[in-house]
Formats: sequence, structure tokens, C-alpha cells
Amino acid sequence: MAEPTVKINLDNPTEVARETLHRLAMRRIAPTPDNYQTLYEEIVGKPAPGAGTATAASVLAELASDLQTHFPALSAQLASLNKAIGKGDWRQCSWQFSEIALQLKPQPAKPKLTDVADHAQDDTAAQLRDLLAKTLEFGVVPQLPHNPRLSEKTQHLAAAVREANSATTLRDAAAGLKSLWVSIELQASDARDQQETLKRILLLLVENIGELLDDDTWLRGQLDMVQEVVAGPLRIQSLQEAEKRLKEVIYKQGMVKHGLREATATLKATMTTFVSRLSDTLAANDEYQDKISIHVERIKRTEDVLELNRILESLLQETRTAQADNRRAHDQLVHERDAAVQAEARILQLETELAQMSTLVREDPLTRSLNRRGLDDEFAREASRADRYNAPFCIAVLDIDNFKALNDKRGHQTGDDALIHLVKVAKEELRLTDHIARMGGEEFLILLPDTPLDEAAKIITRLQRSLTKKYFLDNNEKVLITFSAGVAERIAGESQEASIGRADGAMYEAKHSGKNRVCLAPDAPEQAT
Repeated sequence: MAEPTVKINLDNPTEVARETLHRLAMRRIAPTPDNYQTLYEEIVGKPAPGAGTATAASVLAELASDLQTHFPALSAQLASLNKAIGKGDWRQCSWQFSEIALQLKPQPAKPKLTDVADHAQDDTAAQLRDLLAKTLEFGVVPQLPHNPRLSEKTQHLAAAVREANSATTLRDAAAGLKSLWVSIELQASDARDQQETLKRILLLLVENIGELLDDDTWLRGQLDMVQEVVAGPLRIQSLQEAEKRLKEVIYKQGMVKHGLREATATLKATMTTFVSRLSDTLAANDEYQDKISIHVERIKRTEDVLELNRILESLLQETRTAQADNRRAHDQLVHERDAAVQAEARILQLETELAQMSTLVREDPLTRSLNRRGLDDEFAREASRADRYNAPFCIAVLDIDNFKALNDKRGHQTGDDALIHLVKVAKEELRLTDHIARMGGEEFLILLPDTPLDEAAKIITRLQRSLTKKYFLDNNEKVLITFSAGVAERIAGESQEASIGRADGAMYEAKHSGKNRVCLAPDAPEQAT
């Protein structure tokens, strides 16, 4: 019995062939020419024209051609099907038809691109809202520890932003954000004003204390450092560095001051003993004088020779006792004097150590050369002396060549060691009157008082040669360190900035001329400021 057929045009061989293939698949019958012919006749109700294998093959070929026309994407599978039909390989034909059927099977409708885009936009908006809320919670709230009102307002706003999923709620959240930024800006302005006011108060206090101190007091260096830090922009790095160095100096000075207090106490005790011994000596002398007076009176009143002998014997005994007491007092006074001298020397030594501790704030902690504060002090002192005595005064700006490459290749620790090596060699080669200061990074400045320009250039060139001879070792490997330098001679009245600027320009000229060179700065204008 024939299966119910779909509505097809029986006069169209292509539709009949398609229905035939469908029934072969439904009945799981091998698509041989005989089976195909049988089902074909069953569908149309009459024998297929020119029944036989050739007719079935031609119909299949026609079906493949029709599919090629309507489904160009199946060209590869249809080409394989035509080959299988030509060879009569019906197993291969069956497999190819299965593949084609899978390709022709209707696919579930894909969502519209607009729907996908809208969904993606919704996800992105949700992520952005959550990110903004977390920024408020974890980025803004911790910055408001001293303003509970603003902190609570920020937390409420974060919750509102996270729940804002409509145009109205988004507008409300945006308005809240604007209000929050205004409030934070007002608070930041107040905080800046408070900070500036505190800085001015601290500067006034430091300056007032400085006016009350002698120039050589051991507190001077610490006050100068605090004043320098407060006067400049308050950066956390500079504050931490100043705190670290002040703690180190205060700790060392505390140890020295303890010894100073002990030495002072020793001196006071020695002086007290000295005065006491001197008083005892004077008292003993007074007592001796009184006894002498008594013996004199006794001599005047007696005429007995035996009594006179006894008086004389007593007088000699008193004299010998007084002499022994005087010698003993003398020895004790000499001992106390020596102890006082030693205590005074110890006090002077400890005071000198305190002053030296204070100068630590003028040194670069890495290289032990002068820092910017020390440079400013020495430059002012040497410039004043040069102007007073009309003496030549030169400066040289040094910059290590290829320092960044050294850091990148061998590490920052090696770079730090190279800076220390340069300062060590410079201190060995320079004169006692010269000073080297670190201006920052790999740049240094050398002060050369009482030195004309040509002689200063020779000194720096000699330092270059010494640096190439005294190799820098990195893990027992010799590393050549060179520098480029610019030398300038300061004229009377020229400011520190102007002198350094001219030397710095000459240093850059040495860099551009091939490095490891010394260039001289041009003369300064007649009136430099």
C-alpha cells in the first residue's frame, strides 16, 4: 500500500525524484536503481518511462543538477554524488544523500542581530554600573575617613548606581554623582587650605627656632632639612626620606647626648670635689696658723728650757703634719684637675660628634656626597668668599655616560654601586678644598674654589682618566665607567642657578660631541643674576 504522499506535481520529475529519495530514507531501503524504480512507480501509479538502471541514474543526475541550481553551497557534496552515480557506487550515493539531507534540514531561527546587540548593550551597561559602584565603594569611600557624611552619601550613591536600570534612575544617579563631585571638591579645597596653613605655621616655628640658635649648633642641620621639606611640594617620597634620615640622626644623637650628659656630670662632680679639697686645704692651713700662734704665745710666757724643747718638738710635729696634709691635698687637687681636663675633652669630643651627626642631613644617603641642601650651603659659602677676595671659582657638572643602559643590562643595584664608585674615586682625586654633590640620578656637581677655568678643566680631565684606570667591578667583571662634563667659571654676583645652567649646557655639548669629554661653558654676561 502506497504511503500518503505530500502534494507534489506528478508531472515534475524532480519533485517525484525528491519524494522517492524521501521514502527511501523513511523506509531505510538502500537507494539502488531497482528500489528507486519501484518507489518511483509507486508514487506516480505507473511504470517510470524507460524503466531500468539507466533511467534511475539519469533521474538522480537530474536531481543533483536541480539541487546545484537551487543550493550552490552544496556544490562539493553534489560533485561527489555525481561521481558516485557515474560509477554506480550506490553505497557512496546513500552516504552523500544523507549528508545533503542534513544540510537541507531546516535550522532553528537565529536571533535577530538587533536583539543580540541590545542584549550585549544591556550586559555592558550592567558591567559599567557595577564597575562605577565598586569605584565609589572601594576608591572614593576610603578617601573620606574624616567626613562620615560624605562617606555615607557615597555608599548610598553606589547602591543607587548598581540598581539604576532605567532612564529615570540613571538620571537620578547622574545627578547624585554631580552633587558628590561638588561636595568632594569643596572638601579637597578646604583640606588644601588647611595643609597650606599648617605648612606656614610650621615654617614660622622652624624659622623662629633657627633665629634663636647659634650657626654651629648641632640642631641647625635638622632644622634646615625640615624647612626644606616643608617649603617644597609635599610628596610622600620626600617626606618618608626625610623622616627616615631624621630618625637615624636623632637615634645617633641620642646615644651621643647620653655620653655627653655623663661627661658633664663627671665634670661637675670633679669640680665639686676640687672645690671641696681646696676648702679643706685652706681650712687645714688656717688650723696650722692657729696652732703656730698658740705655740708663739707659749714661747713668750715660758722661761723653762725643757718647756721650750717640748714646744719646739710640738711645733715641728705640727709642721710635719701640715706639710704631709699639703702634699696630700696637692696630689688630690692635681688628680681632680686632670679628671676635669679629661671630662672637658670628652665633652668637646661629644659636642663635635653631635655636630657631625647633624651634618648627615646634608649628605646623599647612597653616595655620601653632598645632597642639594649641602650643595646650596657650600656654594653660598664659596661664592661669598670668592666675591670678597676676588678669587676665581669654578663648577663642573658631571653626567655618567650610558647610565640607563647600565641599569637595564646589569640591574639597579649595579647602577647604585657605580654611583658610589664614582664618588669614591672623585674624593680620592680631588683636593681637600673641593666638594662633590649629587644633583639627582646620575648627575653630579663639583665645586672648585680658587681655581681658574683652564685649571678646573685639567682637574676634571684628570678625574676622567683616573676613573678609566680604577675599574668598577661588577661580580668580578671589569666595567668601564665614563662621564661627560661641562665646566663654568662663576663671575662675581652670578647666581647659583645661572652658573649651574651654563655648566649644564656645556655638559650637554660634551654629550653630543661623543661623550667622555670635557667642554667649557662660554663666558657669562656682564651682569648675571
